[in-house]
Amino acid sequence: MPGRAMTDARILVVGAGLAGLAAAAALARAGHRVLVVDQALRPGGAVHRQPLPGGRSLASSAQARRWRALMAEVDAQGARIEIVCNTRFGGVDHTGTVLLTGEGAALINPRALVLAVGAREAVQPRPGWTLPGVTTAGALQTQIKTTAEAPAGRVLLAGSGPLLLALGAELVRLGRPPLAIVEAGRPFSRPLRSLGLPLSYMAEAARHLSRLLAARVPLLTGAHLTRISEADGALMAEVETRSGARRFAADRIGLHDGIRTNDTGLTDCAALPVLRLGDCREALGANAALADGRAGGEALAARLAGQPAPTASTTLAREASAQARLAQIYAHDGATRLAGLPDDTVICRCEMRTLADLRTLGPAPTTRQLRLDGRFGMGACQGRFCAEWVARIASPIAPHALGMPRWPARPISVADLLAAPDLTLGETK
Repeated sequence: MPGRAMTDARILVVGAGLAGLAAAAALARAGHRVLVVDQALRPGGAVHRQPLPGGRSLASSAQARRWRALMAEVDAQGARIEIVCNTRFGGVDHTGTVLLTGEGAALINPRALVLAVGAREAVQPRPGWTLPGVTTAGALQTQIKTTAEAPAGRVLLAGSGPLLLALGAELVRLGRPPLAIVEAGRPFSRPLRSLGLPLSYMAEAARHLSRLLAARVPLLTGAHLTRISEADGALMAEVETRSGARRFAADRIGLHDGIRTNDTGLTDCAALPVLRLGDCREALGANAALADGRAGGEALAARLAGQPAPTASTTLAREASAQARLAQIYAHDGATRLAGLPDDTVICRCEMRTLADLRTLGPAPTTRQLRLDGRFGMGACQGRFCAEWVARIASPIAPHALGMPRWPARPISVADLLAAPDLTLGETK
């Protein structure tokens, strides 16, 4: 017989990176039981991605110390914290029921929900960006962290942002320098603005640049990767630089156009407290994620106990100021090039919808037209990667969101539903 609806006494934390684990430790210290789930095979998140079993870690000494200290906090709480990996968050409905799929599949009613799913990487559409061998720079970095090996063949990095320098320096360290780094901004032309950055930022940038310069890696600033094609078994990259056009023959191309908050499909719920922490809330980097996780966990514990929220962390304001300065340093006009892309450029790669498909919807199409008629944002990623660019092209003066967050957070198969035991009732059914 079905039992009565019941609430799991645990707090659910989605994401076993810096913010998620810091929040879990803070909540456990306050006496709460916490379930942490993550889609990866091991805790760590993007920043502290762990190597494959038996593999060596490429983390710096500072990164290793930070991770050991955080895991010591988690381990100190013993059975109060349970971590289940290879588990995905399907979403939360209006009753507060959460669907988990994968190894920890279940339907549960947690006491509270903490979303610490990290940031997402932005990649601006270009002709040829969907070809085999073209990935995000973040995907290349993940491969390096898990295998401790550089990707095979010739690698070209393009787009904009500090991650390109960090990844390029890592490739040099592994003995496979990139062909070049194509940076749309001109960060080295604004040295005075850089002086306002925290010393740790400047020291890290200096280490990356020294490796890249020692390896004679071309740093093409104010340059844009305009087209990728295939020829003679290679990826041909056409680059527009300040001194003219250049072409590179590569085997792998890593694209990166910044970091965004990863809140697509993450809904609020009136039935239980929902908290967003770390880069999921605001993309401010590792130090901010750690501080935000701790502060957020303490604030949620106070809220559940009916106590005043603790004093806000000053780290977040400091890191937000640093990220704003970095945005100024790396500012460029790349987004203005969207309108000039060829009609056959793929904008939505899940549904393989092109710029021509978007233009057939007419000027200033509504969200309903974009999604139902154009099929933009209707694929597996639900607009995580295309919505920003669709909005900029469809409504360049006043871009609008491509739909609203809704349950589920991602497409769910019938098999996932059947595999999830219903723990929201007194008896599993």
